[in-house]
Amino acid sequence: MTITQVLRGEHGAIKPLLDFIEGRLEGATAGELAFQAEMLSATLLTHASIEDELLRPEIIDYLPAPDPGGDTRTDHEVIAALLEEVSETPERMARRRLLRDAVAATRKHLQKEEEQIFPLSERMLSLDKQQALGSAWACRRNVR
Repeated sequence: MTITQVLRGEHGAIKPLLDFIEGRLEGATAGELAFQAEMLSATLLTHASIEDELLRPEIIDYLPAPDPGGDTRTDHEVIAALLEEVSETPERMARRRLLRDAVAATRKHLQKEEEQIFPLSERMLSLDKQQALGSAWACRRNVR
């Protein structure tokens, strides 16, 4: 399997979690919102670290340059900061808004990867390289 195949597979597992969280935002207590943010964070941060450590270095030269004067943080960093802020914010309505923003940012990011980053990776990396990265993913995830 290639790195983009396995990462798309992980996206397939993340999307129902986003649906689950969105479906419970309105009636959730502050504690439930913090727990949902922790669940999403635990899932996304391992996924993001694999992307950042395995795929990104291989395609960094092919990615568009960041917007000068804009936010220099990566999408992963923005989402992680939103999720951290959910847990640090005591007020329920603010937690709900932050978690809603984190879910929306995650959906937008997954779409960007699927429509832009992964196709770019498949064009620019040899099949052997893509498969080697897929094998490295399997080692990291302890998958045989």
